[in-house]
Amino acid sequence: MDELVRAIDSAQDLEKKVEYYFTLTGDERVLVLKGLGKAGNEETGVLLNAIYLQETDKEIRKLIRKAIFRLRSSGVKVEELRPEGESVLRKVEEVRNNMGFLTNFDHTGSRMVMAAYEVRKNTFVFLNGDLHFREGLRELMSSPVDRRSLNEIVTAYRSSTKEPAFLIEISPSYAAFIVEEGARLSGRFTDAMQSLKSYVAQLKDAVHKPDDIHSLPVADDVAPLPLHDVLRHEIFTPFSLSWESIEEDRKSYLSTGGSTIVLPPHMMEEKKDTYLRNLMERPDIASLAPLFKRLLEDYAYLFHCMGDEARYKGTLSIIRDKTARDHAFSFFLRESLEARQEKPSEDDLIINPYG
Repeated sequence: MDELVRAIDSAQDLEKKVEYYFTLTGDERVLVLKGLGKAGNEETGVLLNAIYLQETDKEIRKLIRKAIFRLRSSGVKVEELRPEGESVLRKVEEVRNNMGFLTNFDHTGSRMVMAAYEVRKNTFVFLNGDLHFREGLRELMSSPVDRRSLNEIVTAYRSSTKEPAFLIEISPSYAAFIVEEGARLSGRFTDAMQSLKSYVAQLKDAVHKPDDIHSLPVADDVAPLPLHDVLRHEIFTPFSLSWESIEEDRKSYLSTGGSTIVLPPHMMEEKKDTYLRNLMERPDIASLAPLFKRLLEDYAYLFHCMGDEARYKGTLSIIRDKTARDHAFSFFLRESLEARQEKPSEDDLIINPYG
């Protein structure tokens, strides 16, 4: 606690003190407020007032009020909390530049989400998360960067990302949602989510959550592409499903129809189709279906960001039609069972030039 308070005190001015506070996790903020409540000077009261106006967590706001009360009780002069929206910081009319990026899934079932949130002019908090299709958020990196460094990082990522890997710019708000969703799935990095929410609390992006993807503007005369044309796009090429017993299931699937009686090709295909239908009803495979639906929503959004409105509408059509969605899921299930198990080369994977 003392180290965090000293770090805030070492900031050169009020604005930087507030910025540092909002880079902390929820638990760290609580520790800082407890320490600040024990400090007996008017400057601390000004800082608490400034923090209060930007803090969105109701419980933490209560702690700030208590800290201010303790200061007043000890004889320190502290201004009354100002009305919502009135800042004790110098008002500067400026536009905050934020950005978000998302990749498609690679051969390993991983994808990358990046975001940069401008906390003060030309100073950003840069986030980089590694997400797995089944496991959720596995790695999360956060660091302050200036504008020049941020531009260099983004340029490096773009230059190292080659098809069938895609790095698409998305709404910063949705990038934060992807990180939070991944953290819930993995059960990791939950402490960092409070800080992330503070970065995006005031953003007014068109896409904040998956529901927003379904109503993005498109031209009326654009017809949705059929399922097979949607899935033919290279963005889907690296993706495959995986599960614990895939090797055993692959052997069973490939041996379907392999009896002493030679079956005609169409009968062998019928047996494989039946095997796939039964496999899709098995609990461990059925649990992947909601994750696959979310993949389709994200890819629909990526298509829209790429300006491919026909595939955007076609992907939404797949999502909204359960039969079509099952066909798409079955397609990737078949692809995964029939795929040759060769370890992908590094060139096939999404590369992190800074990791």
